[in-house]
This record gives sequence, structure tokens and C-alpha cells, in this order.
Amino acid sequence: MILVTGGCGYLGSHCAVELLNNGYEIIILDNFSNSEKRIHKQIENIANKKVKLEECDIRDRKKLDQVFLNNKVESVFHFAGLKSISESFDKPEDYYSVNIIGTVVLLELMVKYCVSKIIFSSSATIYGDYSKLPWHEKIDLNIPDSPYAQSKIIIEKLLKNFSLKHNFLKVAILRYFNPVGFHHSGLIRENSKNSTNLFPEIIKYLNNEKPHINIYGNDFDTHDGYGVRDYIHVNDLINGHIEALNFILKHDKTYNYNVWNLGSGKGRSVLEIVNAFEKQLKRKLKCVIKPRRKGDLGQYWADINKAKRELGWHPKKTLHEIVEDSLMSLKE
Repeated sequence: MILVTGGCGYLGSHCAVELLNNGYEIIILDNFSNSEKRIHKQIENIANKKVKLEECDIRDRKKLDQVFLNNKVESVFHFAGLKSISESFDKPEDYYSVNIIGTVVLLELMVKYCVSKIIFSSSATIYGDYSKLPWHEKIDLNIPDSPYAQSKIIIEKLLKNFSLKHNFLKVAILRYFNPVGFHHSGLIRENSKNSTNLFPEIIKYLNNEKPHINIYGNDFDTHDGYGVRDYIHVNDLINGHIEALNFILKHDKTYNYNVWNLGSGKGRSVLEIVNAFEKQLKRKLKCVIKPRRKGDLGQYWADINKAKRELGWHPKKTLHEIVEDSLMSLKE
């Protein structure tokens, strides 16, 4: 059985569906701080299977202990955590508590119950803004500015230390770039209520929930002045998780700790994304330029050669398909 922490969130729910489609039995753990209970039913509807759900904060050792005690967990897909860079500057203590302490509790219980495999949801933000592009896994890491990114790099080090101390523990770390898009059913999607990310901003505008699209900064040192990001379709990202699990199952005796970038391998500016939506919709979108958000980097994209070589993985969705899938979430 696979435990999916944060399994009703954007990435967790997509992963839950894909694991079910691949024949795995799963249990979802979520405290619904940034997700909705109805997503559990949507996962069941898409997969046409019943899925066990535990409402639990990963810091709640007593309750989490019962989850491990009552279920034969063999692997963990760890998505649970707070994820806003800008919010983390205002609430650093929450990010250290939920992300770091929650992961320590999770790891200690994995050791207690001899759960041997964990796939962790990390972030490209740990690379900072000082390394030559594209970013690759062997870059020497400094402490990044945002508490969010700091929490991710600390968790990576925790995972490495746990895998060294407990030889049975096999770790796969996946450093995400910018996941976007939705499941083709349209039933599960990103919770965009409090998000200021580009794709949720565009969808809220198109759903007439906002009078315009907020764009944060047009004075970056990039080819058009707009921030450049590496956007990857969520389905491609989740396929990388399945391949990471396959890798550590296949190489159980040889690799304890593994790190891979998951991105498209291409940098696209915010303006390019807006233009892609305009081309698909055949109309102009109203955008308003806002000041840069604290912690926003000018440009970054991934070197994904390691994932291609070791996992046999590569992203398949084009920008056109990403936009097309995103538009499926529009209200009728």
C-alpha cells in the first residue's frame, strides 16, 4: 500500500489517480488546509475505485502513528506541506513547522514501521538565483532566501541523513519546476482560491472572477522583461513520480538516495504564456503589471538529462496542449 500525504491537493490528487491507474492500493492523508474533501470523491470517480482517506496533520504523531499501525504501508509519496514562496516570508514559523517538523514526524514513523520507500515533493526554488542555467542536480546549494525554499532544502538533507542512518530507507527526491494544467477529466485541478501564480490568475480572469490578470514584474533581466519559468504539465510531472518509484524498486540494493529534476527543459516568459492563451482564444487578455513579488526569480529552467537517462522519462505535453487542458477548467 502507498500512503499519499497531501493526497487531495493539486499534485497529490493527480498522483493518487495515476497510482490507482497503475494498479496500486493507496491511502490518502490530508488535513484540508489547502484542499477540499470533495476531491477524494473525484479521485474515486475518475479511477472507479474506493480509496481510504485519513484526515490528519502530518505533525500529529499520535494520529499518524495509528495510520501506520492500521495499514500495511510500504511506500510514501510525500506531497503534504505549505507551498507559497511569498506567504512564507510572512509566516516563516508555519513553513518550518508544517514542512520540516511534519516531515521529521513522518520519517520517524516510517523508521518505526520499517516503511522503506519515500518519494518527496521538492522544488527548483532550492537552487536560488546564483547558478548558471539550466539548473542541474549537481549544483552546489546555498541557503535560499525564502523560508519555503529553506524548508525544502532542509528536508532534502533530513532525507539524506535518514537514508544513511537507516540503510533500508530508499529515497527519491523530485525537484519540481512549474507544474501547470489539469487532469483531462476536469474533475481535479489546482486550488486557485489564494494563488497568485500565472495559470490560476488567467483562469480566474477568464471565469470572470477577476477584472484582469495580475502580472508581477516586467523589468526582469530577460529577453522581454518578463519572468521566465519552466512550465511542465502536471500529467508529465506525475509520470515522473511513477518512473521514480519504478527506479527505486528496480535498484533497491544499490541506490539509497536519488535526486531528479522534473521540468520541461525550456524557459518560457510570462508574456509568451499570455500570448499562447490569446492565440488559442483568438482574443486579447487584459493584464495589469504589478510590482515583483518577494522571492520571485528572474528566470530559470531545468536540465532534465538525468531524469531522461536514469528514469527513461521525458515530458510529452506541448505548450499548446497545456493551454488546451487549462481551458477545460473554465466554467460553462
